[in-house]
Amino acid sequence: MAAAKPLECPFCNFSHPDDYALHYHVETSHPEEDGPSPFAVTEDARQEVTEDVEEEAEGPKDSAQDYIECQCGEFCLLAELESHLEMHYAEGTSFDETKQTSTDLAVPGSILLDGRATSPAMQSPPSSPVRDVVPASSKSMVVRSKPRSQTRNRSGKSQNVVQDFIDVLRHSSTPPPRTVSKQRTSKVPQRLGRAELGPHAHEERMPDWLRKQLEQGARVTTATRIGRDGRLIQIEKIANECRDIIPVLAQLCDQDPTVSRVYLCHPAVTHVAKIHREGGFCGYRNIQMLVSYIRDARSEGYRHFSGRLPSVIRLQDMIENAWDMGFNAIGRIETGGIRGTRKYIGTPEAQALLQSLDIGCRAEAFNEGKDMPVQHQLLQAVEQYFLDGHPNMNGKVCQTSQPPMYFQHPGHSLTIVGLEVRKNGSRVLLVFDPMFKASDGIRRLLGVQFRASAPDKLLKAYRRGEEMLRKYSTFEILK
Repeated sequence: MAAAKPLECPFCNFSHPDDYALHYHVETSHPEEDGPSPFAVTEDARQEVTEDVEEEAEGPKDSAQDYIECQCGEFCLLAELESHLEMHYAEGTSFDETKQTSTDLAVPGSILLDGRATSPAMQSPPSSPVRDVVPASSKSMVVRSKPRSQTRNRSGKSQNVVQDFIDVLRHSSTPPPRTVSKQRTSKVPQRLGRAELGPHAHEERMPDWLRKQLEQGARVTTATRIGRDGRLIQIEKIANECRDIIPVLAQLCDQDPTVSRVYLCHPAVTHVAKIHREGGFCGYRNIQMLVSYIRDARSEGYRHFSGRLPSVIRLQDMIENAWDMGFNAIGRIETGGIRGTRKYIGTPEAQALLQSLDIGCRAEAFNEGKDMPVQHQLLQAVEQYFLDGHPNMNGKVCQTSQPPMYFQHPGHSLTIVGLEVRKNGSRVLLVFDPMFKASDGIRRLLGVQFRASAPDKLLKAYRRGEEMLRKYSTFEILK
């Protein structure tokens, strides 16, 4: 058998016949940003390996034995890695061409929703005229180790980048089980393990570099613009936050011929994404999204949140304070405390925080064992939630004033901002996923009217359909 052809590092003269060895070299010798490489073994990591390994019950769903680390720093099930990477591609969606058309269609101070112009109070005014959008193919994630065999199209890009990247990651060691959804059926509170709290379940303190990063937050920039009154105003932009996405989703769903009806929550919800290499703080990021609605819609409890969104460190203090007040206080026993750690949190912690501030909310769990499949139970409940908020809706796009919902499935949490009913009868959740940032393509459409030739490409990052949901046997929502 002929020897494998050495793979070359794109940054130096290093070469090696094994793709994982090359991947290791790139991560340790050419990191993307300052900070410890995920491949570098530290004393903390060695100590964690020697800790007791939590046993995980086997079952037909929610298997916790095949988790793998993506290059983005997050752990996900190996069976879901392909869809996870597809979300990264959707995250990089851009446009080859944006053509400006008739300015007569632009309506100052409003965006068309459900065939009617919404009031300026419900959304941000458009800053430019109607655009005719022609989406390009999605950008690919950078896979810096070269696969042994791949075909290339005329542009020189791999036609099977997803599988190439999966093949590389299969060489990685399997991380500890990750199941965030807490099963609280025991009468006696017990300390949870890695299966519920993640690989840092026994951590007493997160690394100093990470705490500093979370305290500083994402990069903040300011821009000067002309306000409605003609005066110059300073607009602050935070790198991991994106406002005014819901009016864009409304237009995209309206233009998608496969959608029969779409329900959307109040548009005052900011999409908050994780920052580079922060790890599993998705629960906190979803709480920030709920807070963004409370703050910007001036909903119940908004006086608790002025200025910027509370940081992850601040939210940990608020949850600990909620436990001190007796709200879901069992959480402190089960987690051993979360202040200053990387332990995963879930629906009970989000509920405790809101209730401690006298903000009304209600948690609901969906499990197998009923006549209806668990994913259908969830989708039916979400649709009813939007119908309850606006029972007399007509037209294709149903813009409601309902708050967003905290959504938990084993291993991850998201924020539900809407629901699609397709012409084939299926239903699809519309979510803000903190694991992924808003694409450049979406950002270019903020505050304007437009026509998209392929709206499904831009909607892909926000859709979670039945095919994805049927992988799980339990869900939780907080509304």
